[in-house]
Amino acid sequence: MENKDAFKEAVDEIRSLNCLISIMQNYNMNLKKDNTGYYTNCVFHNDKTPSLRLSDKGNRAIYHCFGCGEQGDIINFICKMENLDNTTALRKAYDILGRELKYNTISDNKVENFKTFIKTNQSTIIKNKETSNLEEIYIYFDKDKKPLYCKTKYKNLFGKKYFITKSLIEMDIGYKYGEHKDFEQCKKVLYNLVEIKKAISKDDWIFFVEGEKDVETLSKLNFPATTIYTKKWQNSYDEDLKNAKVILIGDSGRSGQEFKNFIVEKLKKCCKGLKIIDLPGIENIGDGKNKDVTDWLESGKTSKELLQIVKRSLNILDKNTLQQDENGIYETIDKIENGEVKESRRNLTNFKIIDVTLYRNKDNNDQIIKLNLKSNNRQSIIEADARECFSDVRIFRRYLGIDYIFYGKIQDLIKLQQWIINYFIKEDIAIFTRTGIRKINDEYVLVTNKGILKANGDFDTTRKAINTIHNIDFTNLNILNKDEAERLCKYLFNFNSKENIYNTLGLGVANILNTFARESSMDNLSILQDLGESKSGKSKALKILRLLFNNTNPAISLSISTDFELLKSFDETYLPVFLDDVKISKVSDCKMNFLSNHIRAITEGYENTKVTENLDLQKFAYNASLIISGDEEIQENAVKNRSNIVWYAISNFTREGKESVEFLCNSEEGKELLRRFSKSLYLRVLNYYIDGAFDNEYLVTRFKYDFDEKLSLSNSREINTATYTMMGLELIYNTFESLGVGINKIINLEEASDIIINNLKPNVLEENQNGFRSEYEKILEDINNLICIPDRKIRLEENVHYKILSNNIHIAFDFKTIYDKLNNYYKQYKNDSEKLLNYNTFTKMISKSAYIADLDPKNHYKAVKIKVLVEDKNGLQDYIIKNKKMFILKIDEVKKLEMYNIIFPPDHNEGELEEILNNVVSFN
Repeated sequence: MENKDAFKEAVDEIRSLNCLISIMQNYNMNLKKDNTGYYTNCVFHNDKTPSLRLSDKGNRAIYHCFGCGEQGDIINFICKMENLDNTTALRKAYDILGRELKYNTISDNKVENFKTFIKTNQSTIIKNKETSNLEEIYIYFDKDKKPLYCKTKYKNLFGKKYFITKSLIEMDIGYKYGEHKDFEQCKKVLYNLVEIKKAISKDDWIFFVEGEKDVETLSKLNFPATTIYTKKWQNSYDEDLKNAKVILIGDSGRSGQEFKNFIVEKLKKCCKGLKIIDLPGIENIGDGKNKDVTDWLESGKTSKELLQIVKRSLNILDKNTLQQDENGIYETIDKIENGEVKESRRNLTNFKIIDVTLYRNKDNNDQIIKLNLKSNNRQSIIEADARECFSDVRIFRRYLGIDYIFYGKIQDLIKLQQWIINYFIKEDIAIFTRTGIRKINDEYVLVTNKGILKANGDFDTTRKAINTIHNIDFTNLNILNKDEAERLCKYLFNFNSKENIYNTLGLGVANILNTFARESSMDNLSILQDLGESKSGKSKALKILRLLFNNTNPAISLSISTDFELLKSFDETYLPVFLDDVKISKVSDCKMNFLSNHIRAITEGYENTKVTENLDLQKFAYNASLIISGDEEIQENAVKNRSNIVWYAISNFTREGKESVEFLCNSEEGKELLRRFSKSLYLRVLNYYIDGAFDNEYLVTRFKYDFDEKLSLSNSREINTATYTMMGLELIYNTFESLGVGINKIINLEEASDIIINNLKPNVLEENQNGFRSEYEKILEDINNLICIPDRKIRLEENVHYKILSNNIHIAFDFKTIYDKLNNYYKQYKNDSEKLLNYNTFTKMISKSAYIADLDPKNHYKAVKIKVLVEDKNGLQDYIIKNKKMFILKIDEVKKLEMYNIIFPPDHNEGELEEILNNVVSFN
């Protein structure tokens, strides 16, 4: 007999109103509340108006339907819903509420006594001289809940499992193991048979898995599940599974596939519905071998995801939908023969579908479908445009090629398309064309060809980019600990001279900020050029930078890349394009012109257009930044003033430098540390440079280190270069600091800013000032030449065409009149290839330059008293003094162009000349 007092006590523990509400909500009942209490629609009759109410009388919650009269407490409710006895309903209630049930029946007590005995006396076994420990005890019950046999699971220290299955013989106080003959004679049943029979009676789907552990896992999720004790089918299973709808889930690996193949053929004969599930991603758990649904769920998957997979799986016994076998895809149709309706097979293909992957491009809305097909001859993956693949039978057959045949018509193709959508899309992957830091769904993330890195450190491999400019994978890549960061820092700041390290790492790492720079009101990033002789370390520096972006692809070689390939690369990433092998003297002038144009376009953010094979115009945007490694510099002013040029030499190498390069570039440890450090760099950027923080950081850095004053410039490209180089260095500094490194003992940021300036002055700034001129500066030099030209017709005169103002600070130019002279000068004295800059363009450029007296037009374009040539009454020409609007320039800035014919005209007196010559420093 049952212990009635214990049963009553167990029920009393869960008789509260809250418990009853929780139970009802578990059965998807939507409860509402008014002034008199909770109410809902009755589940025991077709209740259109809520008539079931809950009340709490004497600490006992009861329900009462005023429509059909059903009433009772929590146990009555579950008994009614599940057609259970009181004891089973009690267990069910405790399971739903997540509580431990201490009440047992006499039968339960006997089973528990037996389990306790096994755990106490047979907790270990020795097999092949190895000790294995008891892991679990599984009891097989018949439909009347009578224990039949027991399966115990043991595992040794090496993970090898052992199973012992024996029959159970009932005793007064429990059970004991039977003899071998007892097990041979006892009836073999499905595990968890009682719950399985209930599910079949309600026409619910049941899970068939490979082991008892998985049954227990699914049962805890309220999914009816079963298995068999060994891979041997019993005739009794056919009867137990009659009219069942089964979802089969096997383990991963070869043995799991063999189990599925064995069970499928058995289930086909006794079930009325059968779905075969391959859990997506299970092969990526651990080593991927022999993983089961328990492992899959414990990896972070949910019951909701499992149900979604079941919903999208094909019932292979459903004759009302397409089916497939080794001979291909077919449909079952009815035919009338001799007055009888008979089933007939109509073949649609000679192949079957293994699985399908769909890629949806979020950048251009393209859709690519990959069909994994298998015929008797071969298996291969067919890639097609998903938008047109199923639009026409001829197009579909063209994609299939010679090996795969589609027999049907257009209506069959549409039916096949729907069938594939419903059941075979293994992965529906969002892909992108452009990589780099981007804003997706209002969140900045790093998009790579392997996945998406989020600001919280998660790496989502279900969404990725399709371009392979970079290979960036953060799978199983953790950030550095303090010791590792200190070790990396030691080598990273010793691979070359300080000047080269600070400028290379600074502007190189600043390229991570390219996205924010292009979105801001600031100038775009400058180009980093690491130049020098062969074996000077410039290519190693480029490799270090690539690894700091976690990019394991080699750099692009200029010599073997076409202009279109470069243009496509610049369009498809926001990360830097790493360009190696830039040997100016060994590539064609055409290729160098293309590269120069690309550099200008990158820094200005231009677009380009190319004609496709179909004669369509395709637009390309310059989204990328650029890092160059080469032997020579590009002798073009527009390239130099958009760059930070860092010269490498063999003489820069020290013993420490060689050790650092060897560690960072050639050792697996060094390369991994760089890649792992890159993750911290990206995460810092993703979390910090948001909500306008970039603009503020740029301006703070620019003025914090006085770059305007140190470079003696205003709003120049060189200041932009210095600022970005320093921002990149600070990013490295702050990232190391966040990892616990005492970086202030390694880098002095103030000193670093001076080193950056000292690199820019000789390599970029002075060469620009002394050797290269912008177009409008060349015009000013031409104007200087016209002061002393022998040809009086085009010669310029002081106080007529220009005038030094009385303050000796400014000089005024009548550029309108001067341009008439320049036109004649170019026609008579210049080559045909030299064209005079358009007058309007020249005045706009000079008005925004450092030479102009004031950026406000009211202050730099105003009336000045000057000699103007006019005719008198007799037709004779003479000069008169007249006010005329002229452009006002700064004399000090004009001096930098060495326009001495204007500043010190040829007709000055000897005393002035002597004063000038006395200030000249002699040169030996």
